[in-house]
Amino acid sequence: MDDFFPEDECLYRGLPQIWLKDDNSVSSAAFKDSSGVSVDREGSRTEKECIDRMVEALPMIIGVGRLTCGDVVNCDALPRYLPVEGNEYHSEIHDSAEQIQIKKSSKAKKLANSCRVIFQK
Repeated sequence: MDDFFPEDECLYRGLPQIWLKDDNSVSSAAFKDSSGVSVDREGSRTEKECIDRMVEALPMIIGVGRLTCGDVVNCDALPRYLPVEGNEYHSEIHDSAEQIQIKKSSKAKKLANSCRVIFQK
């Protein structure tokens, strides 16, 4: 994999209970991490493979949300490919090339509104 993100590539975000609203939508808090919003990129995997890997690696989550790289760019944010040991699909959503944390509530809300819950335990 490389740093290029096709517009239609999906990004998956693990969701603990605190980030799921009563109506099963995603809270904007899911997109306000000061270290960067950790996601897994789809790569060449199926959606089921992405979900299964995330649920196995993150036992504290109760759901998985999905948005596309196009959604991220349309929200004026930046997908970044940042693999880590043991997870070649790890990526992050940053505010911009210069800033990691998404500080504007409006941007976090746009990202949350673009994120669809596709799995819940």
